[in-house]
Order: sequence, then structure tokens, then C-alpha cells
Amino acid sequence: MRRMNPSLSRGAAISFAVHVLVLAIILIGIPITPPPSPPEDKSVEVEFEGPAQTARKAEQSGQVAAPADREDNDEKETATQPPKPQPTEPPPPPPPPPPPPPTSAPAAPSPVQPEPQPPREESPEPSPVAPPPPPAPPRPVQQAQPAPPSPIPPPPKPVEAPPSKTHQPNETKNPAADSPANENTLEKALAKLQKQTKPPTARPNPASGARRNGGGSPTSDDTASLSAVQRGAVGDRVRECWTIDAGAENVKDFSVILDVDTRPGGIAYRATIDPAEAGKMSNPVFRAFAERARRAVLDSRCAILPLPPELAGKPSSFKFRFRP
Repeated sequence: MRRMNPSLSRGAAISFAVHVLVLAIILIGIPITPPPSPPEDKSVEVEFEGPAQTARKAEQSGQVAAPADREDNDEKETATQPPKPQPTEPPPPPPPPPPPPPTSAPAAPSPVQPEPQPPREESPEPSPVAPPPPPAPPRPVQQAQPAPPSPIPPPPKPVEAPPSKTHQPNETKNPAADSPANENTLEKALAKLQKQTKPPTARPNPASGARRNGGGSPTSDDTASLSAVQRGAVGDRVRECWTIDAGAENVKDFSVILDVDTRPGGIAYRATIDPAEAGKMSNPVFRAFAERARRAVLDSRCAILPLPPELAGKPSSFKFRFRP
């Protein structure tokens, strides 16, 4: 038989003494009274609010088992150890106080009776409206008679054109053969020009009615057929449609030769700047002046040139030196 460990034997003795002391105190000092009888259950309806309370469990003390290698000591201890007293059950908790009697619900408010309204006055029934009389049959519409046509006014009388300043209506009666009065009539002047085989060498006379700088030089056959008066009339007609350039300088000192072609009736349909003026076209001021003169000849207001009948009745070509 193995010897007990002195520390284990000492602990076992202390444990035994403590158990004996506890048992003696329980048997002698604590009176054992029977538990009170539980009260009769009364059926009471209780409404709980909040989470349910959990029952508390009694703490139970456990004992530490002895080691397995001391079997003999355990058997002796179990033989000598008195039976453990069973723990007394704690008295049940007192019953909860009965809940207060439920208060009676507040009485519902009595319905408010509506105020009596005065009886409505019954409106008198409308008297039946008499049906409208049937409409009178429409009167036949009288068709308007067409008004008599207004008399057509007589056509206006043609306005006679004023006589040209370059034409002398009255011929000199019985002019002498070599009299200068023959130059006063257009027919005699044209006949005299047609008989000439050489172009005239005399300069045009300003006193005869032509402007000093008007007309053109007779450089072609048709131009040579015109007298100084007729050339002045052509120049006057072209000047009516020519506009001066206000920004140009010394424009009145310029002159340009124009080649003009006319249809029967003296209507100019083509006007070009003569090639002899090609050297001056590099000057922008002169070029603008020449273009204005060319456009003036072809303007619809001035395109009908005052030519004599023998030239106005056929296509003609002229060279004019235009001066402003």
C-alpha cells in the first residue's frame, strides 16, 4: 500500500472537519420549519407590459473530485464522510399584488344633434313659355341689275414733242447760191457735206450752237456725215446720262474716244473705248471716267441719238470724242 501524500492527507482532514462543523450547525442551530402552504390560485387577468422576467437559478456549489491514483483514500473518505445535506429550496416568491381594477372606459360622447334647418321655400313652378311664332317666309331677293357700262373716255391726245434746239423749222426763203444762210438748214448742210470729197479742215464754230467741248472728231465715214451742230446735239444727249465722280480730280479736262454702233432709228446698242486710248487706261481715274462715258451712251434714256434721217434709217458706226 502506497503512502499518502502528506499535502493531500492534510487537505482531506481539513475538508472533513469543515463538513462536520457545517452539519452540526445545521442540525442544532437552524430550526427546520415546514414551508408554508402555497396560497390558492385566483383567476386574475393581468396584462404585463415589458419583457418577461427570467427565473433565477440557485447557485449550486460543486466539489472537486480527488485524483484517480488515490483510490483507497477516496474509498475511506466516502465511508467516513456523512451524507451531504440536500440544499433547502428557497421559499417561493410572494405572489404579485393583484392589479388594480380596470377603470371603466370613458363614456362615448353623445352625438351632437344637428341644428334644425328652416324648411326650404318651394319655388313656384315656372309658367309654361308660349312657343315662338313661326318665322315669316323669306322675301325673294331681288337680283341687282348690272350698272350700265361707263362710257369709255376718249384717248388722250399725243403730246407734241418740243422742237429740237439744233433744228431750224423755218427755212430761209430763196437763199443765194453762195450765201452762208444755206448752213442754217439741216438739209442744205447735209447736202453740202455729202458733196465734199475731203473731210472739213475748219474747226467747228462755237457760235453755231454746238458746245465748245461737245461732239467728236470725224474719224469715220458716218461721223464725217454729221455737221458740227449734229455732233454737238449727240454730245448733249450723252451728257444727260453721264455722272461726274466727285472724288476724281481734273475730270473736266479728260476726253475719250468711243466707238458707237447704232441700229435703224439711231438706237445705240454697242459702245466701246477706242484702242487709241489704251495707253491712258492704266490711270484709274481716266479708266473710271471712260467707263462712265461708255455707260452713258448705252443708257436707255440716252441711247436714242439725234441723228439725221439719212443716218437714222440704217445701221451706222461713229467715233465720238466725249468731253464732259
